[in-house]
Amino acid sequence: MDVISSRNTTSSNWYELDIDVIADEDDVSDKDACSREIIQHILDNDFHSTRFSFDINGYPNSVSVDVFTSEKNVQKDRKAYSFEYVTEFNTENPDKQNNIKDNPEEFEIQHE
Repeated sequence: MDVISSRNTTSSNWYELDIDVIADEDDVSDKDACSREIIQHILDNDFHSTRFSFDINGYPNSVSVDVFTSEKNVQKDRKAYSFEYVTEFNTENPDKQNNIKDNPEEFEIQHE
């Protein structure tokens, strides 16, 4: 499993991470398990070819992922599935937002 591209969007109090991942499996039959594994790799910052700079922006407040089964499917833009790992925006205290490391209980995986 590895990241093939990543993009991020930041503002003063919000950091979104958008990545494309090759699951390196012929078929992703258990999307929940695969999604949890991807989130764990992000938290551990241990993908083979990509290192995230969490020391600059902190951990993301939202993650969007497109999952592919192979490099060939990436070239054909044939996704296995997509998901978002999201939380509610804190409107009561906009300067204090949940992030995927410190508040995992506030996040949920939503498959598209």
